[in-house]
Amino acid sequence: MGIAKKVWHGFGMVCAGLFALGFPALIICGIIDGINRDEQEERERQARLASVPSAAPTTRTPINWTYEGAVCGDGTLSFSIGKQGACSHHGGVAGRWTATDGTQVVCRNSPPRTQEQVDRQMAKFGRIVC
Repeated sequence: MGIAKKVWHGFGMVCAGLFALGFPALIICGIIDGINRDEQEERERQARLASVPSAAPTTRTPINWTYEGAVCGDGTLSFSIGKQGACSHHGGVAGRWTATDGTQVVCRNSPPRTQEQVDRQMAKFGRIVC
């Protein structure tokens, strides 16, 4: 009976040791598997997004504007720009901008950045709005 008890005790120790080593290994493998699945799902999501056609191809032709200086909003020059009340009866202080094609505008804000914006404004307002 003594030998059977020792064998059984030894078997229990081996099982406990395997459990002590195996359980953390199972947890680590589960974490790694979860990470791999997350990465695979992200790759699949990116592939789905890449395969969806865009609504409309957007072509943007940039316009390079050069700032020519401050003027009144109606285009008149004033020697009092920088002082309070400058251009108060002429639409306020604005900037004169020149495009590379020679187009000139007077804007209180920055001019449109693309030719498509200019085309939309010309169709809607008959002038460049900025």
